[in-house]
Formats: sequence, structure tokens, C-alpha cells
Amino acid sequence: MNARSRFMLAAPVLQRPVADDPAARPPRLSDADALGALLLDAYRGTPDDEGETLDDARRIVREIFAGAAGTVMWSVSEVTEREGRLVSATIVTLWQDLPLLAQMVTAPDWQRRGMARAGLLRTINRLAAGDETVVRLVVTQGNTRAEALYESLGFRPEAQPPFNSA
Repeated sequence: MNARSRFMLAAPVLQRPVADDPAARPPRLSDADALGALLLDAYRGTPDDEGETLDDARRIVREIFAGAAGTVMWSVSEVTEREGRLVSATIVTLWQDLPLLAQMVTAPDWQRRGMARAGLLRTINRLAAGDETVVRLVVTQGNTRAEALYESLGFRPEAQPPFNSA
């Protein structure tokens, strides 16, 4: 497996206009398996694909839900359903006393429709309503679509070395 460079980005938490989505709701513990399948599908063939199996992806979600990346902020996170399945998710945790975008994914057949942007904007608006001032995330270098989205929403590199994983 190749080493991957990951970078911490941060953005100010500012209220921005975004449409509500009646199919978006807070995640539930019972979403773990479906969210694992969504992660696997969304990351396949991208710079974030590390050859995980469905069981691996489901384990990752269960670990996040159990606090491996900080306490899940259930009330600001969201999942979106379409046609009876999860197609998008924005999961935020409280890590090192600041909100961290732990996972943001959209099913390949639902990408390029603004779901990730809208989900992240709704999440940021909920963070702003809760008096948070900054949100952070880790992005894999070379994930150009994610990098472009984050940059367009005001995310900038934090002054620290990249995170590398093997």
C-alpha cells in the first residue's frame, strides 16, 4: 500500500444560505452498516481507496460512532436518503475540543448534484447555531474534487505537517 499524505484544513463557521432537504436527518447507530457500504462505494477508485472490504468499512463506521475520532456530534451531522438507501453523509465529531468533519461521502450515482456541498453547509449552519467558530477536516492530497469543494467553502491548511498513513 502506498503512503498517503493527508492535510488538516480549517474553516470559519459562518451561516450561509442553503436549501433544506426533507430527506436529510441526523444519523443513527442503526445506520452503521449502510454507512459502511456508502463509504466503500464512494471511496472506490479514489485517492482514499485503501483496498478496504465491506467489513472493513463497516468497522470504520462503528469505530467512529464509538468515539475513535472524538465524540460524534449527532445533532449537527446528517445522512440523506434517496430511493430507500443512504446516498450522502456528513459526520462531525468533537476532536481536540473542536468540530472535525470525520466523514463526508456521496454515492457515486448521486455525485455532482450539490449534495456534499449542501450537506456540509447545513452542518456548518448547525455548528454556527451552537456557537462553534471553526470546523476542521483531514483531506488526502490528490483528492482534487474534495480539495476544490473545501477550498470553495473557505477551508485552508492549518500550519502543521501533513498526516501520513501507510
